[in-house]
Amino acid sequence: MNPRPVASRLPLAGFYFLYFATVGIVLPFLPAWFKSLSLSATQVGLLLCLSPCISLLVPSLWGHLADRTGRTSRVLTVLALGATLAFGLVASARTFETLVPAMALYACFASAFTPLVDSLALHHVARTGDSFAHVRLFGSVGFIVSSVLFGLLATDVDRTVVLVPLALLAMLVPWSLALRDTAAPSRGLSPFAGLKLLRHRDVRWLLAATSLHWMACAPFHGTFSIHVMALGLSPAVVGVVAGLGVLAEVGVMALYPRVAGGLAPRLVLAVAFAASALRWGGMALVSSPTGMVLLAPLHGLTFGAFYVGSVAFLSRRVPPELRASGQALFAAFTFGLGGLVGYLSAGAGYDWLGGHRLFAVAGVLELVAAGLVLRASILPAEPASGPLSAGVSG
Repeated sequence: MNPRPVASRLPLAGFYFLYFATVGIVLPFLPAWFKSLSLSATQVGLLLCLSPCISLLVPSLWGHLADRTGRTSRVLTVLALGATLAFGLVASARTFETLVPAMALYACFASAFTPLVDSLALHHVARTGDSFAHVRLFGSVGFIVSSVLFGLLATDVDRTVVLVPLALLAMLVPWSLALRDTAAPSRGLSPFAGLKLLRHRDVRWLLAATSLHWMACAPFHGTFSIHVMALGLSPAVVGVVAGLGVLAEVGVMALYPRVAGGLAPRLVLAVAFAASALRWGGMALVSSPTGMVLLAPLHGLTFGAFYVGSVAFLSRRVPPELRASGQALFAAFTFGLGGLVGYLSAGAGYDWLGGHRLFAVAGVLELVAAGLVLRASILPAEPASGPLSAGVSG
């Protein structure tokens, strides 16, 4: 075992930081940038749903390539280069007709970043004894730094919303060269090996619950900045709320191994979904910056506990040779299917219901997700190698 896990995590930590610094601007501010181009909320929703739509298939293909070749790091270099070039097209587009192909191309690369770097992080954890939560929290720190600074420094929604993320994506290309692979290639792996994980009941309950959770998060991710502007509030509210939320996320990830590491992941997820229901219910009632800021720390459970709990759930049920494929399957159903339905519903729902009632609907969905995840069985803390190892590589 590597005696210096903290030092060896630097390449992964830096990649997480840079990528999620990009997300820290794109996620909260890009919808408002699209709206400033005279697009309707429904058109904004359609643009945002392109990424989850593409996530239904594309991450699984990249994940299969990574597992089959054992060169996940070099696949990430290709993704970083492709995402940079594609986002350059997004930055230059000005109409709905030109934004559609640009956003679709960007999603073909960016949608696979998270499952692939997560699979590298899981192999790093298995080799060094490090904590996945402690490695992943560097992404949350990157999100905080970029979203808060951008929100405080921006005086209006202008081209910097797309130019700054473009520069950050360009920095990912050379940084990805520092990543190292530790998994052996799985030469005989079937392209559909990841899909065979769906044979297992617990995986199906997880994916049903996490997809529904991500649908419930879509009103915040897709329309929050529009909601804030419609209330006549400053863009700084978007950055501060996002930053405070991810600061809480960092705290949850830092404490996770000590506080929740011994708990069944399904219980952690149920708590995360219930707390999210409380958060969205609160958002349905408040219209002031103070109220939004007070609710922001619940994001630590909405995303931090949800994401680390989901990875822990999968790590106990997916064999090591399918880690990239398993994470890609999770991304396809959660961020792909859940995001697709969520963004489409959020865009049209905002035009129909308005922001407050849309958040109320999201709160109800979270309670259903909590009930679904509790249907999964509890497994011991050690990764399971038996039930899910059979029949997945043929």
